Amino acid sequence: MPQSSSDETDAAHFKKAAAWKKYKGIVICGCYSFWNLRELTLSQLPVICANIGYVDDLALGEDQQEHVSEHLSNVVATHPIIAGAGLAVGGLDIGSAVWLDSTSTLDHLVNVLITTPANKAVLIAHKTHKLVYFGWYRMSAASPGSALFKLIVSAAKWAF
Repeated sequence: MPQSSSDETDAAHFKKAAAWKKYKGIVICGCYSFWNLRELTLSQLPVICANIGYVDDLALGEDQQEHVSEHLSNVVATHPIIAGAGLAVGGLDIGSAVWLDSTSTLDHLVNVLITTPANKAVLIAHKTHKLVYFGWYRMSAASPGSALFKLIVSAAKWAF
């Protein structure tokens, strides 16, 4: 269904907040062309956003800064997600290059946890809500045992 014809009150096509409540949390990825964020937000569920198109709508960032394949990153803050993945502040080499979309976070109530070498945010946790932006995708390109797998599991444990 094209977004231009979307009627968010149409329960046949869009989940209401109460319908979202049966889930423990939501992962927003690029598999669907349109997410009803108003009802999802009203459900107060934790969210992991893995789609750069929704960082602004979820108050996690502004817009895409980079679209690159990279194997180096910088852990820039301590946080339960970072600790849960067994990482420390400093450089991070994930092995194989993996595609990512970074974002800017100017004036957003978030903790930037990991940045690209160009100092753009790629892993973000909201300061007051269980919302996470995870900017890597095509995880099949990640090295076996990569820190990325530990990060996504740690982010899910923190959020959910």
